[in-house]
Parts: sequence; C-alpha cells; structure tokens
Amino acid sequence: MDRSKIVAIACETADGLAGQVSGHFGQTPFFVVAEIAGGQVTTSRAVASPGHGEGCNMPSFVQGLGASAVIVGGIGGGATNGLAAKGIEVIAGASGNAGRVLKSYAGGTLISGAPGCHGHGSHSHGCGHDHS
Repeated sequence: MDRSKIVAIACETADGLAGQVSGHFGQTPFFVVAEIAGGQVTTSRAVASPGHGEGCNMPSFVQGLGASAVIVGGIGGGATNGLAAKGIEVIAGASGNAGRVLKSYAGGTLISGAPGCHGHGSHSHGCGHDHS
C-alpha cells in the first residue's frame, strides 16, 4: 500500500482507535476515519454515524467521508452491494480494538471474513439473513 488511502472503521464509541469495532454496519454509532500511507496510520478521527433511520444512506455517507474501504464486524448484503457500487472495499468479520484492526489492515494482514450480521438473536431483521 504505497499511496495514501482513507479507511472508515465502524466503531461502538467515539474513542477513536482505542474503541471497539462495531458488530453491525447499519447500526454503528460512530466511524473512525483514518488515513493510511506507507503501511502506517497517519491521521484518524471519530465521526458520528447518521444512524439507520428513514432516508439514511450509509454507503453514501461512507463515500462522503472519502473512504475507499470500510471495516466492520457484520454487514448485510444490501449494504455490501451499495458500498461496492460506489467502489468501496468491504472488510467484514473484524472484531476487537479498532487500532489493532487498522494496523493489521495497513500491514496487509487483515483478511475479510464472512459479511454476515452478528448479535441479533434468532430472528429475521432485514439484513438478508434469517437468524432462526
């Protein structure tokens, strides 16, 4: 990764890189927006998510942050497709400390897992997966 790249990480809190990766893209309360250059994090900031209410277009919001990649624990197929349509790489299945996850991504060692949704119990909730 030689050129600079902006990455948005879905996070549970506004603690920046000290926060935890969010388990669900569409319900994340914050994003950490980080710039990576030369395999290193050069800048980062926490940004409040617009939420998932009516009229919210999370792929457009992420694109507006300047991100070319998004890192999240879980994400539904509609959001994945929406992000892909905007040319945004989706790295799903991440968990734990946002700073460590981002460092792994910058170093080329973070591998995307299954983009399924997590933590919703046994019911269908509109993410394209039936959790029963």
